[in-house]
Amino acid sequence: MKIRNPKSAIENSRGVALIMVLWVIAVLSVIVLEFSFAMRTEVNLTRHYQDEVLLSAHARGGVQRAIAELVYRHDPRIQQMRKGLKIEEIPEEKREWMTDGRPYLLPYDRGNCEIRVMSEAGKVNINSVSDATLRKIITQMGLEGEERDVITDSILDWRDADDFYRLNGAENDYYQSLKEPYRCKNGPLDSIEELLLVRGVTPDLFYGKKAAPTGEGEKGDRIGLRDLFSIYSPGEQVDINSALVPVLRVVLGLPADVARSIVRGREESRFLNQQDLVQRVPEMAPFIGEAARFIVYQSTLPYYTVESKSTVKEGGATVGLKAIVKIDRREKEGYKVIQWVDRIY
Repeated sequence: MKIRNPKSAIENSRGVALIMVLWVIAVLSVIVLEFSFAMRTEVNLTRHYQDEVLLSAHARGGVQRAIAELVYRHDPRIQQMRKGLKIEEIPEEKREWMTDGRPYLLPYDRGNCEIRVMSEAGKVNINSVSDATLRKIITQMGLEGEERDVITDSILDWRDADDFYRLNGAENDYYQSLKEPYRCKNGPLDSIEELLLVRGVTPDLFYGKKAAPTGEGEKGDRIGLRDLFSIYSPGEQVDINSALVPVLRVVLGLPADVARSIVRGREESRFLNQQDLVQRVPEMAPFIGEAARFIVYQSTLPYYTVESKSTVKEGGATVGLKAIVKIDRREKEGYKVIQWVDRIY
């Protein structure tokens, strides 16, 4: 008969207990790690939500600040007060905001808000632009041949009232054959974003594809159809005092240095007429003959696009808003929001 060693049994039981303890510790470690990960995720989600709320509030505040500046811009009393003052006599924070898309920064504790105001008078009306001018603009954007003709003809077909398509255009039969079919508008565009539905208009063409750096080391302009066209502008003519640089480059066909000279010149004061423009920007003289018919100097169009982007310093999170507003003194608030976009990039 084999006799069991009590000491060996005790050691075995201790070994089993040690293994069980190790397993319990391992299981508890996994639970603790999982709990820590879940808590960290919750904290990050809460912080992200707080940042979103904060950024949205600041971006909305930026839109309201821009609208206030635009209301002042259309107030005859304030304009009369500013008329007798030279620009250097007005503190920078009280100067009239330019409506040519330049950025205005409003700092706050955790970041800043960048605001851009663009007058719709500085763009071409997509609903009334002629075939020749539209084709010229698409060509200036770097498109040629069939690609240019498809886009031009398709835009014209989209807005006309009939079902007859141009040589390179598109009507219902094309749009109905798509994977997700829809009907051709056959009427004026109700928003500039509607261009994204038109045959040949890609997001890169609409929003603008980042251009390669120039030989001088400068970044190329990001020019898209949305920068050039509007549904609110009077027609083919653009206001030289508020036209964005892309409009000066593409619609008026001006070199980059001449466009920059115009921007600098109107910072001092608005251009009053053709003679004033050429006198203050002499390098414009060789181009005025071709561009003159597309320029107006005293537009009172009350439609503006406001883009407001709020950014936090830590993490770089950004929220962008866009509003198209009409300044109208007959409205209770002095303005009316025509379009509101909750997210822009």
